[in-house]
Amino acid sequence: MKRVLLLILLLIPINAKADANITNHLIDAEIEIAGGLRVKELAIFDGNMEDFSRTINYKMIDEAWEQKDINFKESPMYNGYSIENIKIATLPAPSKLTFDIFKEDNLNYLSLLDPKSKTKSFYTNIKSSLGSTINIHNESKEKKTAYYIEYVISNVIVVHNDVLELNYTFKNLDIGASNSIIRLILPYSTNSDLYNFWVHGPKSGALQEVNTSSGDKIGVITEFSNLKNEVNFRMTLPKEQVGIDVYLNKTNTDALDKIIKIENTKLNNNNQILKIIKYALIVVSIIYVIGSFILIKYHDKSILLLYILLGIILTLFNFIFKYHIIYIYLILLIPLIINLINKKRYK
Repeated sequence: MKRVLLLILLLIPINAKADANITNHLIDAEIEIAGGLRVKELAIFDGNMEDFSRTINYKMIDEAWEQKDINFKESPMYNGYSIENIKIATLPAPSKLTFDIFKEDNLNYLSLLDPKSKTKSFYTNIKSSLGSTINIHNESKEKKTAYYIEYVISNVIVVHNDVLELNYTFKNLDIGASNSIIRLILPYSTNSDLYNFWVHGPKSGALQEVNTSSGDKIGVITEFSNLKNEVNFRMTLPKEQVGIDVYLNKTNTDALDKIIKIENTKLNNNNQILKIIKYALIVVSIIYVIGSFILIKYHDKSILLLYILLGIILTLFNFIFKYHIIYIYLILLIPLIINLINKKRYK
């Protein structure tokens, strides 16, 4: 009866317990020469984590591509065909986070749940129209927990006349990780002008191109703190990067210039929005400084606290959007200085 109840619970996505915080979520993805995307994920918990759930998508849109409508902005032609070769494992929580963690001798593989088995560690795979939800149950007394998930998104590369294209979004990343790192690697290094990449995610993230020792390009790494959004990777590749394209979606059109135009438009629109936010931030900060006379006129603790809170919000905007306008950081000193002046005045 106990195992039946546990099976029912594992059909429901499980969130991390409050006493087992996710310190790191590492995703290492590599494009395969057959046009799939092999993904290895590692979630590290600071505490004992018996149950963990991860929802993985292979479709971006719940539609089938009819091979007629070619839309380079959003289209089911970018969907993968399936999620294959799922492997789940536990491993000792590493003290140092590197992409060399994924070694076979460190992994203790778990089996798919068998209701007749008495094993205390297993996983379930709940399939949906967009992908799968992997629920892991692992009874352990370890002080730190690390879960490994490996899978292949099949046939996710799209073949155009002039280039290959990957347009894949890592969804459901809001699992509570303090730090998230995603690396996307090509099958072969390249110095071709046909290779381009774009990453769409939170503005606060860090982006780094990966190069070989000889300077050839091999991929990209992104890093985010407290990630709550999905992250989209788009790449154009030379056609020799994929050797088997029999089962891949094909458009029979020249795509590179169209893709670059779409991405440049997105970039310009984002830059315009960021400029508007920047000017608004500067204007509000000026009003904030001018309005500081209120603190001088009204010696009230609640007004002071409200003013400090507003200053903190303005400086956070300055930091999160990476404007780093030094004068905006200094506005937090204004209410503190005025408060000291008022204290001397009213002694």
